[in-house]
Amino acid sequence: MHEGTHYWHWLLAVYLFLGGLAGACAYTGTFAEAFSKGRYKKVAEIGSYCVLPIIVLSLIILVLDLARPLQFWRFIITFVPSSLMSQGTWLLTLFAIVGGVIVPAFFLSEKVDALSFLKGKDGARKVFQWIGAILGIGVVGYTGVLLSVKAVPMWGATPFLPAIFVASATSTGIALILLFCSLSAEKDEGAIGALEKADSIVIVIELIAFALLIFALSGAGGLAADASAVITGGEYAMMFWVGIILIGLLAPLALELYGMSVAKKAHPPAGLSMLASVLVLVGGFIVRWMFLYGGQVIR
Repeated sequence: MHEGTHYWHWLLAVYLFLGGLAGACAYTGTFAEAFSKGRYKKVAEIGSYCVLPIIVLSLIILVLDLARPLQFWRFIITFVPSSLMSQGTWLLTLFAIVGGVIVPAFFLSEKVDALSFLKGKDGARKVFQWIGAILGIGVVGYTGVLLSVKAVPMWGATPFLPAIFVASATSTGIALILLFCSLSAEKDEGAIGALEKADSIVIVIELIAFALLIFALSGAGGLAADASAVITGGEYAMMFWVGIILIGLLAPLALELYGMSVAKKAHPPAGLSMLASVLVLVGGFIVRWMFLYGGQVIR
């Protein structure tokens, strides 16, 4: 077992978490409205409002993580196709403009007089929503492959790490929108139930992806097997089994399944959805933290 130096630190974990969260908020809202034939338009509105502040914070984190922060503007004005950092910066910037500014402007046009020229233009809004959703998927995918291209056994030995990041990001996006829906004074029980159902499905997919990752790493042998041992029985085992599997996945899954079963007979307590959402968000961040740091232990 070869211990490596930690070249990437907590700022990158925050950046990966926020980027995935923002992207998932955009496409979760878009899909919710589209698949419900407009019934869950409020979900799309809430999702669009989440994008800009999260993306702005993500870009700030990205700048702070650069060795020379003042060089950030070079990434903005110069596109280098072979540079993952350049790709990510441009993707985040375009996503921030479309998903974080233009799409929310359409929703705000119904409340803000200065944006009244956009009011009633649902066709144009939906076009920009889908563009934002596609860019959001790109952002989530980018956060999923950024680590996997590095020559670190835990990151690049299998294709399941990007799958975990995408599933985790999707779950956190659903959870954040669910949290705001649960906090709303005018609760849409149908939307809350649909979000809980969607999140429970994604959590199951994430659990399967984790199992496949562990089996793939263990079966690969060598440093990859050592990497598996680090997270299942080594120094990151507590973070993995308690922080991710128990707190971040199984507990919210149980709460959401219970909430959906109760909803068939009565209104479930809003606190259950809120607690499940917070646990998913905490677990989603721990996923990034553990893989970022745990992956650098074995080199």
